[in-house]
Amino acid sequence: MAPSYWSAETEQTFKKLYLDTYTNGGPLEGFDNIQPGLRFGWDKALASEYPNETWEEVEEDLERTWKETHSHHGTWQDMKKHVRRAWEMAKKDWQNLVSQGKAK
Repeated sequence: MAPSYWSAETEQTFKKLYLDTYTNGGPLEGFDNIQPGLRFGWDKALASEYPNETWEEVEEDLERTWKETHSHHGTWQDMKKHVRRAWEMAKKDWQNLVSQGKAK
């Protein structure tokens, strides 16, 4: 089983982003529906199998993996933007940690 890089802090960050983006401070209804896509994107971005790739380089592979193992959480078309958002945030955060010498 692949390691998970998703943490309670990561989830809280995405919940806040979700509230700010989709609900204007309203209830979190719907977050549970997109959380699997966010977690998938976050974990894949930090996995050793994709150390330096861009979204464009991995999108097709991630789509295939999603369809094979995560489609019970929703279609790729419905989740793609959430997977991508988490992927890009994870890559940016990781690069910030590396540049600060804090990455493990």
